Amino acid sequence: MKVLRRLLWFLVRWTGLLVVPGGVLWALSPIGASISETLFSTPNVFWKLFPSAPLLLLVGLAGLQARQWGRSGFLQKTGFVLAFLGLVLVIAGDAGLFWLGVDDTFIMMAPAYRAFRLGLLLLGAGSILFGVAAPRDGALPTWGLLPFVVGSLCGLISFVTDLGSFGTVLWMLFGLGWTWLGLSLAVDGFLSWRAGRSPRGAATEGRERPGVVRQGGIGPEG
Repeated sequence: MKVLRRLLWFLVRWTGLLVVPGGVLWALSPIGASISETLFSTPNVFWKLFPSAPLLLLVGLAGLQARQWGRSGFLQKTGFVLAFLGLVLVIAGDAGLFWLGVDDTFIMMAPAYRAFRLGLLLLGAGSILFGVAAPRDGALPTWGLLPFVVGSLCGLISFVTDLGSFGTVLWMLFGLGWTWLGLSLAVDGFLSWRAGRSPRGAATEGRERPGVVRQGGIGPEG
């Protein structure tokens, strides 16, 4: 039972790495929409597949927060809640628009589109707060947080107003910010594991190193 709990906790902690593929898919979404437009004369085919990106970010964000929940403060938890809710609304809005056709029924209210747009705003603002207020002694490496915050700011700008091609670049930078944060977590975890393994290996080698027989007794080799 203890082994099962450890395995479950390990999986929960490292689900944060799912922000890497989620961020990549988000960053490549403008290219996917362009390919869909070329092949099918409509970007809607791609947008039906788009929810995979925010879904991966949603699960990954929960994993990131699980690693540092006890050490995070009120502002950081608020950022997490806003970003989490934003991702849920983005997924729901996309499904309503391109799968369920909700806005075709409620044309004037356009609830799916409004949910999608509100989700983007909450996601951008929550991501910035999540990164800025992250505990400096938390599980997320500081060198991964700064590019993430910058990318989140770029995303928020692109969500607020239509800036054409420049807005597309900002949209892509938002996804790359999440990818960078996930990769920094992976690199930091590997370096910590390697640093923790080296002293243990040196200690084991020292214990197993045999003595050298000398005249007058046994002493350390030297």
